[in-house]
Amino acid sequence: MRFQIPAESIRTRDVFSYLLDNFDCKVISNEFEIDPARTLVFSHPFDNYLQDAIRKHNINFFYIDNGYIGNHRYKKPWYYRISYNCLQNTRVSTVSTSRIHTLELDDRWDDWNLTGEYDLLVMPLPNKLFTWFGKDYDTWRENTLAQYPDALVRDKPSGRASRQQRFKDILPLIRNSRKVITHHSMAAVEALCLGKPIEILGESAVQHWQNKTKFDRTKMLEHIAHSQFSRDEFADGTAWQVTLEYQL
Repeated sequence: MRFQIPAESIRTRDVFSYLLDNFDCKVISNEFEIDPARTLVFSHPFDNYLQDAIRKHNINFFYIDNGYIGNHRYKKPWYYRISYNCLQNTRVSTVSTSRIHTLELDDRWDDWNLTGEYDLLVMPLPNKLFTWFGKDYDTWRENTLAQYPDALVRDKPSGRASRQQRFKDILPLIRNSRKVITHHSMAAVEALCLGKPIEILGESAVQHWQNKTKFDRTKMLEHIAHSQFSRDEFADGTAWQVTLEYQL
């Protein structure tokens, strides 16, 4: 495969070195340098010119962002997810080798518990990720709040300083809920791991299991483990080897 990577992505992530060293890669800086024939690989920031080019030229892409499970143990993200032609890997495939052992679940795993005090509505930020879905945030928010008038609303804090606080706050909110409703938050994965049902309003790696309860979560964990990778696995090529086998 031939790839193109935005220069801004390379500056903000250390997960591109293997691609740059082992594949035909072109570094781009603006919309005029985009090659419709190359697969796009990018991370934050999800600039508008990338969104426009993907849709205009029907470009295949890999999107890299923070991983689903395990980053709570680190000062800066150690795990990153890879998603092909989507912002989260929604396609559940058959696996040949287990990777569940790579997940750092710690205290983020419980038996099913369908009791709770409220339905938890986890709201997204009105950023460029949300614009990918072609929705006006204010309108969507107003309609969603009207649809779930009795839900406990949790707005995502913004800024890097709030990252560790987020990990501390979200678990008790999930554990005390009956179910978790979200657009594309990692809280959906965390909820299933904590034995709570979920409802997805946008896109999620675990949307296949929404509104389901008391199922064997092994396949869900394999799906997550085959969709996220450590920095070391990016460096040695494991991330791309598994991704090309699992998602393509």
